[in-house]
Amino acid sequence: MDKVAANAGVGTQTVYRRWPSKAPLVAEAVMQAYAQADFTLPDTGDAVEDLRTWMHESAALSAHPENIALVRALAAAAAENLQDRDTLYRQLTGRFHRAVMHRLQSGISLGQIRADADIEAAADALIGATLYRMLSVTTTAGETIGRYDGLIDTLMRGLSTR
Repeated sequence: MDKVAANAGVGTQTVYRRWPSKAPLVAEAVMQAYAQADFTLPDTGDAVEDLRTWMHESAALSAHPENIALVRALAAAAAENLQDRDTLYRQLTGRFHRAVMHRLQSGISLGQIRADADIEAAADALIGATLYRMLSVTTTAGETIGRYDGLIDTLMRGLSTR
């Protein structure tokens, strides 16, 4: 907070009046940076492979310590303040959730996923796995990709029309 105040040319108390702790400050900065971000997933006509590609991209991002630190700071912000939690969900996690749901729905339309599949639960599992890995495990991208491939394969066995 002292560095933020110094960079802004204001007193530390001024910063604390706006953000009571570092977590909400980080949350607001990230939300501003990603407010216009594109949260679409690849669309190749194969919903399963599109989800796999997205998970692999997530694994690559999780190989960088600065990305891990950012996700952990956002989780801290969400845990500290209900308003921050709701805003973070609406502007970040919720957008990913909708994108994953959209891709799963396209899998139903393409006949790759059963029409009666609980795609919301599947989206929760996929997003939850990415967050879990970033919050609790430090591994290489290759190790994470292996886990994500296992998750995709397991989920798709339960969701597949074949």
